[in-house]
Amino acid sequence: MQHATRPSSLLGNAMTPNSRKGLLTAALVLVAGLLIVACGGSGEAEGPVALDADGCRTNVVLTSQDSAFCRGKANFHDRKLSGLGGNGRACVDCHMAGERFQLTPEAVRARFAAMNATGVDDPLFRAIDADDFRINGSAARDFTNLTTNALVRVTIPLPDNVKLLDCGAAVPCPITARPTAETEADIWRATPSILDVRITGPDGQAPAWTRGPNLRGGFQLDGRIDTLQNQALAALRSHAGITTEPPAGFLDDLASFQNAMFSSASVKALADAMAATVLPLPDPDPVLNSLETVGKAVFNRACGQCHGNQGNHPSGSVPLLLGPLGTPTNIVRYHDILTTCPRPVDTVTPPRFSFTPCTPSQMKNVRTYQITNSGTPPSGTACGGPAPQPPCVTRLTTSDPGRLLLTGFPQPGGPGDIQHFDTPSVRGIARTAPYFHNNTAATLEEVLEHYKQFFKRVAVQNPGAPLLTTQPGVTPPVIDRPFTDDEIPALLAYLRKL
Repeated sequence: MQHATRPSSLLGNAMTPNSRKGLLTAALVLVAGLLIVACGGSGEAEGPVALDADGCRTNVVLTSQDSAFCRGKANFHDRKLSGLGGNGRACVDCHMAGERFQLTPEAVRARFAAMNATGVDDPLFRAIDADDFRINGSAARDFTNLTTNALVRVTIPLPDNVKLLDCGAAVPCPITARPTAETEADIWRATPSILDVRITGPDGQAPAWTRGPNLRGGFQLDGRIDTLQNQALAALRSHAGITTEPPAGFLDDLASFQNAMFSSASVKALADAMAATVLPLPDPDPVLNSLETVGKAVFNRACGQCHGNQGNHPSGSVPLLLGPLGTPTNIVRYHDILTTCPRPVDTVTPPRFSFTPCTPSQMKNVRTYQITNSGTPPSGTACGGPAPQPPCVTRLTTSDPGRLLLTGFPQPGGPGDIQHFDTPSVRGIARTAPYFHNNTAATLEEVLEHYKQFFKRVAVQNPGAPLLTTQPGVTPPVIDRPFTDDEIPALLAYLRKL
């Protein structure tokens, strides 16, 4: 479930080295309409030094005498970022501790209302994440994507063979549209939770993707970053606006803090076992009742092929090799599950599949890209000739091209990277709404409805696809993987227990 992510797990309350109470103590919360300033790592306080619920010193500059976890926690909550020249944002402003280290539309709207009512600045609302930033610069004030969808701006350089067209968000883009001079693409994405990052990211497991970066998984929704340190550095540069690079130790400490954040104690136990190469790995699921047990069987059949809920690496980031004994079906690393906007519409009456349309605010994020294919892929298939040769220039209208922005693929001769994202873990999913890379599903029911339509579309296009059958190679195909309507209550019960 792409970004049922998120990421895109589910078990118990969020855990730090101590307790969820400790997290909430350090959380950024709204009290009496005012945002409490999160604890930081700068400035000596008068009086005795206090310890927080995790045993970390507060209101002092932490030193090598303090643990890497405590230093990283202070860095995560520090809005001043002394010496780095930031814009007043801390990591916790977008990864809100009180929201399980992510952003939700409800929390963003509450913060926006509090800022407007009190006049007290909230660093979440910086011009870089305003819809009109490219028009009005530092004076930009349209925060529709933040307040309506809890999405932030991600800017990625365009590959050499990819151009943006001048039709804006128009759908369809007129045939007369021409390439712009833009060299970067602005896309709008959800803020992934930092919970369970220790069992996500690059994992060294099969299957590997065919094009980099990060053939075996990475951080961020498209898997483009290789380490937590580089992920933090990218966020500090783009979202916190730093002008001076932080020392390596600062980033290492941040990684230490994030690696201690789990959705439950049993997921931490799983991470410890994975690090120690203990086999078989412990099952991180809690005790299940009869309905939840049925739901787990449905999940393993219908969802586990991509979200990896069993085997020797049940993190949720590694697709499984499923199939009859001796004939595994290789499920690829990165996927397109059609959560971008606009979504496919069946032209048959009555329609054989019917995705929930994107809202007007979601459709505002659509752009049209022109892709020039090289005509020289590894297979040697040329472009521009009669079928099955693809055209040398193609157009893509989407709210998010996914890994295409990292590679410039597709090219003739193989599957492309269009709208492909990493597979998130689903541990803790009941408490990480909304879902998908663009927050387009508000509930787990909406997630399952999307997958129901997704499976229907796959069946229309390719009834023998491994996404549909646990019995590859059988003729005619046995479509038995998709969950049925009768199985949805059990599946929901299991997801909510994770």
